[in-house]
Amino acid sequence: MRALIINAGSSTLKVSLFEVAANLPDLAPPPVWDADAEWHGHESPGAALDSLIAKMGDRKGIDAVGHRIVHGGDAFHESVRVTPGVEATIARFGELAPEHNHLETAMIQAAARIFGPETLQVAAFDTAFHATLPPAAYVYPGPYEWLAGGIRRYGFHGISHQYVAQRAADMLGGGAKSARMITCHLGNGCSLAAIRDGKSVDTTMGYTPLEGLMMGTRSGSVDPGILIHLVRRGGYCAEDLDRMLNRESGLKGVSGISGDMREIVAAMARGEQRAQLAFDLYTHRLSAGIAGLIPSLGGLDALVFTGGVGENSAPVRAAACERLGFLGLKLDGGKNEPSPDADSDIAVADSAVRVLVIHTREQWQIAKECYRLFAA
Repeated sequence: MRALIINAGSSTLKVSLFEVAANLPDLAPPPVWDADAEWHGHESPGAALDSLIAKMGDRKGIDAVGHRIVHGGDAFHESVRVTPGVEATIARFGELAPEHNHLETAMIQAAARIFGPETLQVAAFDTAFHATLPPAAYVYPGPYEWLAGGIRRYGFHGISHQYVAQRAADMLGGGAKSARMITCHLGNGCSLAAIRDGKSVDTTMGYTPLEGLMMGTRSGSVDPGILIHLVRRGGYCAEDLDRMLNRESGLKGVSGISGDMREIVAAMARGEQRAQLAFDLYTHRLSAGIAGLIPSLGGLDALVFTGGVGENSAPVRAAACERLGFLGLKLDGGKNEPSPDADSDIAVADSAVRVLVIHTREQWQIAKECYRLFAA
């Protein structure tokens, strides 16, 4: 089957075409065609998709269109065929993932317009991989009524965490399916997942993609008392807090320069102190987050870096691993820098923890889900 995969991220739109058959490999094959675009410069999300599809040429022969959906809440624990009811539920969860679900709903509607309403569309959820979290990991320590109201940790980036965990087990060989690993998805959004026996048992993002690590423009976890103070004394409303925490914080907020780690590292080289502070804060919280997940696993066999920053920023990997040296983790500087082009183990031979850099292939993971539902 031919599956067109649409990945509508918070900053970019990525589209990939795959030809998928039985006996699917864990290692992603190259797409038949792919393209990406920044959201800015297009009058609407649908227009952005139109511009990319125009580059593909022949639109015929598309058997399925797969979508990465960030928030599936407690409604979806696996990928599903898109129906009007599914689309409405995805839109409803847009309040919890304001940077994502509304864009993804627009992509579903645009794809139906472009390829016809009869074309199979599949929704693959970033929250689904974390459906295996135990209650101690997903229940918040607020009033118990929160849980009944659906306020709980859901976790995100699950499609990426699932792919790199499977790929890491393949790279480690032997009995690695039961390996204890922490996967670090570091991009514009950042999250960690503790994975044991191939299943997510803990993660850093929560009810929304705002909790957890410091990110490009998102704050990650902050003292809730700060927000109460800003409402009481600063006159902030919900929209003000949303804008500040999602788009004016993180690397961008601290540095005053950018949410792009490449620009932060370049500014550090120029001696800009706020850029150095942003980098130090980012890597401090990253290493603390990694260490905080180890008790959920009872140890650590492998640490996996993925995502735009995780795959490409040798300084970030080096700084995080240096702080984790007490685990017996030893990075091979020569393998770490420059960043490897292919999936690689960048730890020294006698490191107690393997350190892997794996190029995430979310689109391929979604393509496999399309094939499963298409075959069914």
